[in-house]
Amino acid sequence: MTELPTISVVIPNLNCVDFIERTILSVLEQEYPKLDLILSDGGSTDGSMEVVEKYRDAFSHIISGPDTGQANAVNKGFAVATGDVMGWINSDDVLIPGGLATVGSLFALNKNMNWMTGRVTCIDEEDNVLTVRRPKPVSRVRLLAGDYQWVQQESTYWRRDLWDQVGGQLNENLKLAVDGELWLRFSRHTDLVPVHAQVGAFRFRKGQRSEAAEAYHAEMLQAIEVERQAQSRSDDLIGAILDTPLELRSRTEAEGLFPSLSSQDPKAMKRPNLWVHSLKRRLNGI
Repeated sequence: MTELPTISVVIPNLNCVDFIERTILSVLEQEYPKLDLILSDGGSTDGSMEVVEKYRDAFSHIISGPDTGQANAVNKGFAVATGDVMGWINSDDVLIPGGLATVGSLFALNKNMNWMTGRVTCIDEEDNVLTVRRPKPVSRVRLLAGDYQWVQQESTYWRRDLWDQVGGQLNENLKLAVDGELWLRFSRHTDLVPVHAQVGAFRFRKGQRSEAAEAYHAEMLQAIEVERQAQSRSDDLIGAILDTPLELRSRTEAEGLFPSLSSQDPKAMKRPNLWVHSLKRRLNGI
């Protein structure tokens, strides 16, 4: 019988009392049977930890104390994680119902899949769905060309072996582009598999770090440039990309400059629910 993997989910938090309960419940209501849930709090003073205490028994670990930022908080969480599959969700975002069943089932059924992302889903402060879009195929060559918008972190999960292979931690020197820099390192070893299923949702709200888009792009482009300098010229496409000055590019702009980019795109899983349903039946439900 195919077994579901244990999934480690880290929730980093700092003073997000208005949303953290919804985040926690969105994970617990998945009823995923092999969940390793970890809270990493940076020393909140707004009542967040009082909310967390209501659900203490659901957590494998609760870490609370000063940290140096999101990357440090997530690293602390993953340092005590035990799951074969890993991901994190910020304390103002949510998982979509059935998201972890999709993730666990697909990793169980696809032994060669090491890294996946679901549909790009966004909600507002009242949990209303704003957008749901197919995940764009993002290859390593697209990343090197400056076409990286966006791999939704809330919907992205990977195997522990891949995490360990790239150093087993987020880059704590970064403030914003910690996810994108991790995707760059993952792309050295494996393709990101886009899956046409909802997993997580990003919440648009006032005062969030993502409003600093210009600063995010500056960090990401610097990380890509470092990656480009270490990249070998393995073929003509890579050579053309490395010979062209780096800048942030839309999909249309990138493909206009490098017409063969799309030939490198990983194929999407367009009907994952069939596979998920098959495994659920074999396990007598999740």
